[in-house]
Amino acid sequence: METLNLSTMTYALDNGLARVVLNKPDTGNAIDGEFCADMNRLSIELSSNPAVRAVLLTANGRFFSVGGDIRTFTKDRAALPGMVKKWTADLHMGITRLQRMNAPVVTAVQGDVAGGSVSLVAFSDVVYAAEGVKLNAAFSMIGYCADSGSTISLSNRMGLSRAKRFLLLSETLTATEALEAGLVDFVTSPEALAETAEKTALKLARGATQAYGAIKRTIMSARIQGFEAQLEDEAQNLSILAAGEDAWEGLTAFAERRKPEFKGR
Repeated sequence: METLNLSTMTYALDNGLARVVLNKPDTGNAIDGEFCADMNRLSIELSSNPAVRAVLLTANGRFFSVGGDIRTFTKDRAALPGMVKKWTADLHMGITRLQRMNAPVVTAVQGDVAGGSVSLVAFSDVVYAAEGVKLNAAFSMIGYCADSGSTISLSNRMGLSRAKRFLLLSETLTATEALEAGLVDFVTSPEALAETAEKTALKLARGATQAYGAIKRTIMSARIQGFEAQLEDEAQNLSILAAGEDAWEGLTAFAERRKPEFKGR
């Protein structure tokens, strides 16, 4: 088992599944400078290690994450603009690498989540939330606009108009309301959350990792590229995958009526 020492989260890799746990419950797993630096460092490890075939993101404590650390924001007004730029330099780069890597991310939301951490959830490829959990936009209620890629992640999941309303009104959605809005994919009982999310993550960790990456990246480009460019992007990615071991395994397994054994190559 591979591990990485981080101050705000734990990381362990076993049999292709990277388990990441937000682990500063005394702060509500708040986003601060350490959290942002850890997210960037973690993203380098996850996106650079070919043994990582899926990620399971969970959290310890009452909250999944309360979002930005307001206590730190109010310490030094003059330093605040520069601090925002420093923090987001790490956090946004980390988010970018996680979005572009092959391994899909499954997130299990066991407690309330707010602000930029809602975007971390929304960027996940599969999101499970426990009944009773609340998701709060938070930004405009403190006079801030959205960061952490929220304008992308929320609009991709909820649609532009619904995402804008969520942010402008600083709405709080229950898990069921978030499900209806597309912000989460599944709602489970608190007791079933961990097991259900892990089952999906393990399934993905045994799947066609290279294909997952191509799906993630071509879906991402679909809203920003022209029609012909997007179709060519699909063709180029498919051609690259066709030369790989997993694609051949998938084809031959189908022809032989057996379950494929993907290696992530």
